Amino acid sequence: MMSLKKLSVAVMWCVASQAVWAVDVTAVADFSYQIKAGDSLTKLANELLDSPARWNEVAHYNQLPNANLVQPNQVLHIPLAWLKNYPAQARIEAVTGDVKLNGKAAHVGEFVAEGDKLETASGASARISLPDHSSLSMLEKTQLHTKQMEKKKQGDFFNVVFRLITGRIDAIKQKYPDGQAPLRIQAKAATIGVRGTHFRMGQEGGNTLAEVENGLVSFGDEAKAKPIALAAGQGSVSDGIHAPVVIPLLAAPNFPVLPEHFAPAAIAFDMPMATGVTGYRGEVAQDENFNQLLAPISAQGNQVQLATLPDGTYWLRLRAVDAHGLQGLESKQAIVVKTPAVVVPPPPPADFPIIVPSKPIASGAQMLTGWRNVSGYQYELQVAASADFASPQQSVLRKEPYWAFKAVAAGNYWLRMRLVTSDKRMGKWCEPVAFSVE
Repeated sequence: MMSLKKLSVAVMWCVASQAVWAVDVTAVADFSYQIKAGDSLTKLANELLDSPARWNEVAHYNQLPNANLVQPNQVLHIPLAWLKNYPAQARIEAVTGDVKLNGKAAHVGEFVAEGDKLETASGASARISLPDHSSLSMLEKTQLHTKQMEKKKQGDFFNVVFRLITGRIDAIKQKYPDGQAPLRIQAKAATIGVRGTHFRMGQEGGNTLAEVENGLVSFGDEAKAKPIALAAGQGSVSDGIHAPVVIPLLAAPNFPVLPEHFAPAAIAFDMPMATGVTGYRGEVAQDENFNQLLAPISAQGNQVQLATLPDGTYWLRLRAVDAHGLQGLESKQAIVVKTPAVVVPPPPPADFPIIVPSKPIASGAQMLTGWRNVSGYQYELQVAASADFASPQQSVLRKEPYWAFKAVAAGNYWLRMRLVTSDKRMGKWCEPVAFSVE
């Protein structure tokens, strides 16, 4: 039998002297157990709890007058945090480029367990779904180790701890009651622990950076000073020596008016000049939710240039970078990549001579004309009674470099020719050639 009872608790996650935790505190559910014949607190502690010694805590928590006496059908309430932990797994949902899981090529659908190591190379990325359905994206040149990946058999209670060795992660944490599904990312100079927020974390050299898109976390060196709260739009940098301070993140950048479409190898544009911006960072994705990252974006100054992309519609997200190395709030923009239509040059003009009889020919006689053969083209010829060819009397399309036709009525005539491709593109007409019929 299982039911829910509400208990207000505050949970802090600490590693060394640095700590980051979720500030908002709400209710946590209890596991309810109905006593069966033959049960005792020590037996239940061995079967259900993370430590057999907790039997006395369970007795105190339930205000039992006699810890050695429990009755069948009696209901005990046990905080989920006291229950045994069991191994849990994350799952790789997307891979772009060179991504390694424990030194071998990572693939979509593989599971990530406690003790596993993930690494993305330059230009690569990976997205994993956590046991509580949160999402964590590893950006390029990132090393991430799984230190803990646990869950309770009863209820939605998870515990996940990663160690960020180097690089950057972007995480969207699902919201659970405080302490029920903690996510902690440990780095060299700080640890971040959150619930129900969108945040980024980076380890760059000796500095650990935190940036909050939405939600609320706390960040600081508890051994030296009271931790600072970081709300949406705020960030901080910890070097492990100096007390971190709240730093407002740069505003979401405004994209300029972009072309209707870009050529695959010419995707570049200038961002508007903005105070305090040293460059831009971001990603290209196939989808608006950025579940499938394709390539990183890194720009010094305001000129943004992307890697070559095949034809299609893509999404960009950009964040302005400040002098601290913190990345600001992000903006998204769709772009279209389209290969320009190939402009095929027209056929060359027929600037070679057409051979016609030098003397007048008799009316009704066969007239033979010829010209130099040009490989790959057909020939269109016209005969007219005026040099402007306002009303051609004969028109023919020939494959051979000659034409035999019957001379028309007596008079002066003109003959002209142009080259024609197999897809019916026309060249320029040659200069008309005159001939006479008697």
